[in-house]
Amino acid sequence: MPNGIVTINNVVPYLGELFQMNKRPNALLRLLGGIQGGVQETTAKEFPIGAFWNIPAPAQPAILEGANAPTPAYRSLTQSTNVIQIFQEAITITYLAQSDHTVAGIVPIPQGAAQGGVQNPRSSEFQVMTTLQKVAQDANYSMLNGTFVNPADPASTALKTRGLLTAITTNSIDKSADTGVTTTMYRGYVNLLMQTVITANGYGVDETWTLLAGTTEYSNICAAYEAQGTIYLQPESEYAGIKVRKILTRFGSINLVLEPDMPAQYFAICNLGVAGIVGLPVPNKGILFEEQLFKQGSADQTQLYGQLGIDHGPEYCHGKLKVPASVAL
Repeated sequence: MPNGIVTINNVVPYLGELFQMNKRPNALLRLLGGIQGGVQETTAKEFPIGAFWNIPAPAQPAILEGANAPTPAYRSLTQSTNVIQIFQEAITITYLAQSDHTVAGIVPIPQGAAQGGVQNPRSSEFQVMTTLQKVAQDANYSMLNGTFVNPADPASTALKTRGLLTAITTNSIDKSADTGVTTTMYRGYVNLLMQTVITANGYGVDETWTLLAGTTEYSNICAAYEAQGTIYLQPESEYAGIKVRKILTRFGSINLVLEPDMPAQYFAICNLGVAGIVGLPVPNKGILFEEQLFKQGSADQTQLYGQLGIDHGPEYCHGKLKVPASVAL
């Protein structure tokens, strides 16, 4: 358990630690936490993610001198929403586990000496740490790939947040039927998706635009830009604990980040500046916390509980592209 943890009303807050759990990269979770400076709070399980209205395509007016005012046009407003979902895990430490210190941990030999102290797997500290890792990876996966479910009764059907990748419909490109794929074609895929996203939302490319890819597509994209020299694929830096590289496209530089939770054959270009993590706090407890459960038997029981979702912003601010299968550049 990290030093300096403050206990409030018999609960221990763990929201900050969620972004530090690093058994898996959890890139989207970390990047959103870093860009937005943490979590935006909501006061309801369903929250707005964007307001939308339609205006005509641009055209040059031709209005005569002295003309009467034109017929007014009524423009309606619509709103998109997402929901938080519940993350809940139980931790039980028996009295015997708390008492028995004959085994301090499992140490691989000879690595044990080099790695220093080993945590006792039967301790509450170890169990909380590993449980937080599970919550972090589940949250990351859900915020990327989650299927939207907003039931009338969350006690009978679970709330599920809509993932950023799932939300994308406008800028979805399928190139999976292409053959004879080359590094030039891969750079073309990136440029095409960039152009499509920019055309759809009109935003200028900034430092929050990020290309997310799994291991295979990350490797292929690196190979495509390595062929152009270091100006097109810059050395990695670190942001929010994540390794980030810069690639230079026709439309400007964007971040390249490895995200193992991306599905096979896909990469995505995301404007993370319009996205953020949303939490629904429990009164007097917080958004993600550990608390004691009802005492029963010869064990201490606690639970980790949190209510989190993603505000992915307007879906047309992001794009995804499906590439051919089994490509290794």
